[in-house]
Amino acid sequence: MRGQSTALQAAHTRIAPVHLIARALCSAERDPRWLALALIAAVGVAYLQAEPVPLWLIGALLLLCFGRWPGRGLLLVALCGAAWTSFGIQQQLASRWPVERTGETVTMTGHVAGIVAYEAYRTRFVLARDTPPYRLRLSWYEHADDLLPGDCLTGAFKLDTPHGSANPGTFDYEAWLWRERIDATGYIRQAKRCETPPKTSIDRLRALAMHRIEPFLDGSSMKGIVAALTLGIRDAISDEQWSVLRATGTSHLVAISGLHIGLIAAWLYALVRWLLLWLWPRAPTTVLAGGVALAGAVVYALLAGFALPTQRALVMVAAGLLAVVTMRRIAISRILALAAIAVVLWAPVSVITPGFWLSFGAVAWLVYLARFASRRRIAGFIALQLGLVAGLAPLGAWFFGQASLVAPLVNALLIPSAVVFVPLLLIVTIAALIVPPVGGPLLAAIATALGWAWPALRAVADWPWATVQPVVPGAAALVLAILAIVLLAMPRGLPGRWLAPVFILPALMGWRPAVDSIAPGALRLTVLDVGQGLAVVVRTRTHTLVYDAGPAYRTGFNAGEAFVVPYLRHVGRSRVDTLMVSHSDLDHMGGAKAIVAGLDVRRRVGAGSAHPCRSGQRWHWDDVDFEMLYPRDTDINPAMANNARSCVLRIDARGTRVLLPGDIEAATEQRLVQRNPEELAADVLVVAHHGSASSSSKAFIDAVAPDVALVSAGWHNRWGFPDRAVVKRFEATGAKVVNTAVSGAIELNITADTPALDLTRWRERTPRIWHTP
Repeated sequence: MRGQSTALQAAHTRIAPVHLIARALCSAERDPRWLALALIAAVGVAYLQAEPVPLWLIGALLLLCFGRWPGRGLLLVALCGAAWTSFGIQQQLASRWPVERTGETVTMTGHVAGIVAYEAYRTRFVLARDTPPYRLRLSWYEHADDLLPGDCLTGAFKLDTPHGSANPGTFDYEAWLWRERIDATGYIRQAKRCETPPKTSIDRLRALAMHRIEPFLDGSSMKGIVAALTLGIRDAISDEQWSVLRATGTSHLVAISGLHIGLIAAWLYALVRWLLLWLWPRAPTTVLAGGVALAGAVVYALLAGFALPTQRALVMVAAGLLAVVTMRRIAISRILALAAIAVVLWAPVSVITPGFWLSFGAVAWLVYLARFASRRRIAGFIALQLGLVAGLAPLGAWFFGQASLVAPLVNALLIPSAVVFVPLLLIVTIAALIVPPVGGPLLAAIATALGWAWPALRAVADWPWATVQPVVPGAAALVLAILAIVLLAMPRGLPGRWLAPVFILPALMGWRPAVDSIAPGALRLTVLDVGQGLAVVVRTRTHTLVYDAGPAYRTGFNAGEAFVVPYLRHVGRSRVDTLMVSHSDLDHMGGAKAIVAGLDVRRRVGAGSAHPCRSGQRWHWDDVDFEMLYPRDTDINPAMANNARSCVLRIDARGTRVLLPGDIEAATEQRLVQRNPEELAADVLVVAHHGSASSSSKAFIDAVAPDVALVSAGWHNRWGFPDRAVVKRFEATGAKVVNTAVSGAIELNITADTPALDLTRWRERTPRIWHTP
């Protein structure tokens, strides 16, 4: 009997873990938190594929859900979410402007959708149509100050397929276009208003409201801040103001979100409930107050444009109000999970937006921290602010590449003020719209008061340690951090829960895999995708060289700020030992000022500096040799063109040579070939002048004899670079031609372990559904 009992106990011990897991899965099927995780994971996986997940495959997997086994509910939710997402992806891909028709001019008619952006040199807006492509993002290089949402336009539009530069660690413009459901971009050659009357929409009412209050804000530097807080129109906020807001961690205060909509809902709920208790004690105060609060939140969300972040905030507020109205004691984590499910089902694309993770993550983290907060209000509030900033720092570093050290203090002061200020500003704005003689002066007074307070915020932003640019944590560290959050959400006493602090440490410390390190004598060269221009980053073990800074445009956009600085921060380089600008053309030196402002630049060489490039200059970094081949003093004369002044740099790493010739043309190439053709020999050539027919002569190509020719050119640029004849000349010698316009950023890795050229194309390395093929 004892032996039989022992055997039964042993069998029970073996079966118990399986039984516990089965019970846990059955319980998870009824828990919205696990359902939300399953849905979010499935949608995220569907979006991060290179191609849409086939619906037939999802349908086949759905057959597994017909059986009765633990966890089938989670699988069913995940597969339904993937199917819904994949269907939407296929519909959106089908409506995009075809790549083969890029640059084609077509005649179309549509209505202006969304708020019109009036810039110094152009007017930008979205044109909505009833047939594919449904939404066009257009630029009109004419003054169209009277153009409003809902206006009908017909004309000739030059259209491109949605496309943007692709670089590691930089803003993904194509992803943004996808989230905005833009099917084509382009500009207007000629257009006129239709005879069709304009469409009435919320955006048209918002624009008309802006025009109505604008006279009261003319001359005020705070016009953009007021418009952002009341109407959700942020185009008038200057770059300097955005810089201050980012440095102080207060950007979220001018982007209508859960904080603002929640404040309006809370004020309306409290006010209506107080009035009902006073005037109608027997009324269902909770239900009526909740209904009015929700209606007010909806109106405010519509007034703010009802964009994706506003929709997300409204859903979260509605979920909270539902719990209050029904008077059910529902865990906040379950309310958040239900809100997340609603948001993802309404707009699956939310899952790939930073705002989704930051907003839900911030609320969840605050709820968790509130359990340990001090009962003293001031101390508890400050502790929550510090904890919130610390907890969101890894996500902030991952998404934006910087963290504000002054954010806890500034937010501790401004958020309590916003509790009163935001509703007051909204009331005054409504008064200015309805009774201009009364509300207008009050609105102007508020703008003036904001203008008086702004210098204090700017002074805080100017503090040297206001922001830091931490090393961005690797993806593995973020995955561990997410696992830590999941562990923290599990019931107490569950085995392994103690590992949460261990898992979150790598993200807090900015840990990255050792693959990012560079050995002595090795070289990592990256030709960034900067459009029509050039910017090359050369990294040795401890040094960084930037050769050319990319273009700048009259709109204010420049490649230094948009691509070079974020890329260097992404790879953990905050210091540039040498910034070399080959010549003074704007497509090569346009981003130089931004690089100097954003990074620690130790030395400048070439155009725009006091140290010109001269043949014979040499230096040695980490067993890698650098030598300037051109120009000599005798080569320079006042009449020569900028291209002919280009710095020609040769790099030698473990016997592998790289040649960077700037924009030299055939005459300069011939001079170099005649002087010493042997010193031009290189394994890798960054093609001169973006592949122009005026460069890359046959004699020069034969002298260099590259295995790889790297071209930096703009997507479907108007000059047709690289010239087809030039490409054929390189291919005739056996060289492989790689173009940033097609491949995105190109990275060359030279190490002792890989004698063959190790070339990485960024678009191939990180393929996404929204990337242009």
